[in-house]
Amino acid sequence: MKIREAEVNDAAAMLELFKKLDSETSFMLMEPGERKTSLEEQQKQIESFANTASKLMAVAEIQGHVAGFIVAVGGFAQRNQHSAYMVIGVEKRYWRQGIAGAMIGFMEDWAKNHGIHRIELTVVEENLAARALYRRCQYVEEGLKRDALKIGGRFFNEIYMAKLI
Repeated sequence: MKIREAEVNDAAAMLELFKKLDSETSFMLMEPGERKTSLEEQQKQIESFANTASKLMAVAEIQGHVAGFIVAVGGFAQRNQHSAYMVIGVEKRYWRQGIAGAMIGFMEDWAKNHGIHRIELTVVEENLAARALYRRCQYVEEGLKRDALKIGGRFFNEIYMAKLI
């Protein structure tokens, strides 16, 4: 496995990964078929991240296959530029193989080198595996976002979690 910053030529593979994640789990934000990002838009987004010091887009690559992604977006104002919001996803067939933890470590190294002191995220309350992973990585639950998502006609809470580095 190799974890590296995303490159423009990863755009098609990333779109395929996002599409797969949207259908494999209900814990991602988008419903299956809801994502309408074009290849050109994804390429521009990767370029934008690569050219902005306060943003990271990285992938986990296994034998040339993009199996996971992690994104961190830093604050834009003087008062919150020390903080970044993280989103992560791993293809289901690669769950519980240490990929997510390795990507989090990669992102935290990036954060330390870019003046980020706080990393935050939200996770669906019922996503016990992800919550356990974040706790193992020393993220702390800070609050509850009630009825934050509606999945399959039912409301779900999200947990706010963060880590100071």
